[in-house]
Amino acid sequence: MHQPIRDGLEDYLNGNTPSGEFREHLAACESCAARVRELERHSRWIQTLRHQAEIDPAAGFYARVLERIERRTGNSIWSVFLQPGFSRRIAYASMAMVLLLGTYIVTTEPGESVFGSSPVAAQMSYSSPRAMELSATDAATPQDRDAVLVNLVSYQDAQ
Repeated sequence: MHQPIRDGLEDYLNGNTPSGEFREHLAACESCAARVRELERHSRWIQTLRHQAEIDPAAGFYARVLERIERRTGNSIWSVFLQPGFSRRIAYASMAMVLLLGTYIVTTEPGESVFGSSPVAAQMSYSSPRAMELSATDAATPQDRDAVLVNLVSYQDAQ
């Protein structure tokens, strides 16, 4: 199909009057004229398939559809978050958690180990009387370290 026919074909098939160049080319070119006749026939067939009147849904159609959707919709896990008292419950749970953590922090003394005694304190409790007299802060001096090392080396398991 030649360019003048391509340019004016849609307007011609929609019922608009074709341009002069379009009509002249159709008169001169038999292959383009045959192709346009075939396309006109197809266009008429397609137009007969169209429904002439627009169909409106019956009264209450949309209400019935929405009702059916609501019946099929089940409660999801996320519906818990939409309940009115949920935010209040979260606030009470948060306050209880803050109260428990604050009580724990206030009642635990600084420096107190939650997981038991340190290895140095454990060794000192099993060593000689001299090492037992030393406090945990005194164990940091070089003489005390030597005493702990001597105790470790000279330790014998009494069976």
